[in-house]
Amino acid sequence: MIYPWQQTLWHNWQQLLEQRRLHHAILLLAAKGSGRGVLARQLSKTVLCQNSQTEPCGICHSCQLFEAENHPDFHVIKPEQDGKQIGVDAVRQCNRWAVETSHLNGQRVILIENADSLGEAGANAILKTLEEPPAGCQFILTAQSLDRLLPTVVSRCNKWRLNPPQEDNVKRWVESQLHQSIFLESVRLNNGAPLATLAFIESGLDIRYGHLVKAFTEFVQPPHIGIYDVAAMCTADGIVTLQLLSYFLVDCLKWQQGVTQYLVHQESLPAVEVVATTIPTALLLEQVRHLNNLHRQLAKHTGLNIELLVVEWLSGFIGK
Repeated sequence: MIYPWQQTLWHNWQQLLEQRRLHHAILLLAAKGSGRGVLARQLSKTVLCQNSQTEPCGICHSCQLFEAENHPDFHVIKPEQDGKQIGVDAVRQCNRWAVETSHLNGQRVILIENADSLGEAGANAILKTLEEPPAGCQFILTAQSLDRLLPTVVSRCNKWRLNPPQEDNVKRWVESQLHQSIFLESVRLNNGAPLATLAFIESGLDIRYGHLVKAFTEFVQPPHIGIYDVAAMCTADGIVTLQLLSYFLVDCLKWQQGVTQYLVHQESLPAVEVVATTIPTALLLEQVRHLNNLHRQLAKHTGLNIELLVVEWLSGFIGK
């Protein structure tokens, strides 16, 4: 089943399927945490379905194989790890799948997840197949944005953008899933992505981050007690918390400039105000820049002593 915020785009695809006008290479642009993989697989399952053109029937042999994740005509490539490129060997395998004969005498579907992770060699390797695909072969690519995709790949695809739902709708949907009220802050911390917001709360990260904001707010005030406790809280969930803390400091900068509406930390405004009135603007700017650099460094290089580096960063708030 697809999600409520995907219905409009899905109906557009259904019309094209019914008219047999679906482009041979669909590029779905959607934010992380929007459920784009679910939508891409719904389209894949429908294309492969033996009984229906616009909706998977769920009962044919093809649909059953798809549900069992054992469909011989459905192929997926994606990065082996987050942040890694899709290798050229995987792309060459795509090209081989594209010319194979269907095992079920129907369509073949090749799904390229996180297509914005295609390296230049991989992107160049797929161009010819995207431009002139063999009959009966449907390509579906997903990506977060066009920024990291080669224009030559984009030009060979039919582009569709999944617009994020309004944050109030995201809040209501997550609350309906959890049967509890949530902070709007949680939605904004996850860039309005419904599934990311849901996972954020289900994992308890919202609570742990709330504790960090409180501890950090106390630490930046003299006599600056608890630096190692704050560092441990910053790193307990990996580097994701550093990104969230960067959002908090940016809100503090906005508050200093008189911007008090539509801050990310809507329910943590008292903490924003305390930090904004405690730390000079120049120091805040410097620390935000250092934190963002640290986040990029840790994302690129594994094996570094994260807690030690965070302690060093936190020390920048002391004695200045």
